[in-house]
Amino acid sequence: MEEITVIIHGWSDCSESFVRMKQFLIDNGMGTVETIYYADYESREDNITYEDVIDGLYDRFKEKGFIDKDGNPLKNLNVIVHSTGGLVIRHFIAEYYSHRIDKCPVKKVIMLAPANFGSPLAHYGKSLLGMLFKGRYKFGDMFEVGRKLLNGLELASPYQWKLAHRDILIKEPYYNPEQIQTFIFVGAKGYGGLRKFVNKKGTDGTVVVSGTNLNSVKFSVNFAGEEEKISFVYPKTDTAFCVLKNYDHGSIVEDVRPDKTSRIGQLLLEALRVKTPQDFKDLKEKLKTITQETYRDKEIYQQFFIRTVDDHRMPVKDYTLEFFVYRYKDRYVSKGEVIKKRMSNKEIEWSQKVHSYITDEFHNNLTDPSYRRFLVGLKGLRKLLKECYQDIGDVILSVKIHIPKVDEGIYYDTKKLKNIFLLRTENGEIVEGKPSLFYPNTTTLMELMVNRSTKYVSVSLNPKKH
Repeated sequence: MEEITVIIHGWSDCSESFVRMKQFLIDNGMGTVETIYYADYESREDNITYEDVIDGLYDRFKEKGFIDKDGNPLKNLNVIVHSTGGLVIRHFIAEYYSHRIDKCPVKKVIMLAPANFGSPLAHYGKSLLGMLFKGRYKFGDMFEVGRKLLNGLELASPYQWKLAHRDILIKEPYYNPEQIQTFIFVGAKGYGGLRKFVNKKGTDGTVVVSGTNLNSVKFSVNFAGEEEKISFVYPKTDTAFCVLKNYDHGSIVEDVRPDKTSRIGQLLLEALRVKTPQDFKDLKEKLKTITQETYRDKEIYQQFFIRTVDDHRMPVKDYTLEFFVYRYKDRYVSKGEVIKKRMSNKEIEWSQKVHSYITDEFHNNLTDPSYRRFLVGLKGLRKLLKECYQDIGDVILSVKIHIPKVDEGIYYDTKKLKNIFLLRTENGEIVEGKPSLFYPNTTTLMELMVNRSTKYVSVSLNPKKH
């Protein structure tokens, strides 16, 4: 079956940005003018949704003869995506092929700085500043910025959560060497020049580096029953992931051009040339080594994506998370709960320091604040806990959720909201538990379920007067 390559751009971009990439691919024997296509969508149109984009893509693929009228493959597709294009192709595959993955025309996905788990700039894009700098200026749609797409791009968006449960956190994920070979490349360098003011920790200037990876773990705590239930979903996707030292969000595309020999250009060619599962495994190991080199003298982050719901799975929008540090003693921990009640002044002091560090890069989703996100520098956390050990000895780290009552008659069962044990140190070093809490360069999803109760309902033998 003939191979076709499709390039999909990100938000506020278009295919013009990829003309040199196409020529680079042609010059290196990766296709011809007739076999490398651009896929465009109006990303700054306020009314367009991700569903609109993938529906249009499905129709265009039929018209171009990539798939037949029933969506069955007529060509094998290699798809190269940048930024928001990662969400587009994932949604496309989940919607039309997750139930019949053997019929999916997409055989290989190469993601360049994909926004798989959001961008800290997305909510700025909807602001007045975003409208001025990125908005459209055509009469009739003045200052449109693509609000519905940006809602999905925002950190900790409901859209990202739902999509992850459709294609990553499933029993048999299809991103693997035998089905859809997937390569993820992202830079570890922020913007320079005038754009550097938008740089955030742990980003390439636009997307969260640890949020580009698809190897996510889910951690759930159910406080709604008589006893809390803790469960885990471990990553089963098998993708090749690479963080490159000297690229930002734009240069990882701009450096793939015919007049320049670049590392990302050569790696892109290597990924396109992979055929067998063994080829995939070999390149994956090479990319792992490159990533390790990138982080030799650089902080490495893990992103946490939190959702809190009640026992009917309705969103809990008003809550806080608080992290605590206690001197370590066996008797302070029982069944995953820290049961010590009183804290010393030193424990309070170190709790404040650790809490501030963990929640420094915290974001409440603007569309639905039951979704939260925080970013943790893992090397920095280890250093902080080592300093804590030198002051007060080995410690326990825990987290507790606080939820205010809705009113006098509607409340959450806060007695069940226990202080969850996360980790402990030994000689100042974190003792890796099983399951582990730490997965560098990934996004860990946490779902908390709490019991909502009411006093406004009664059952009695006697009538009640208003």
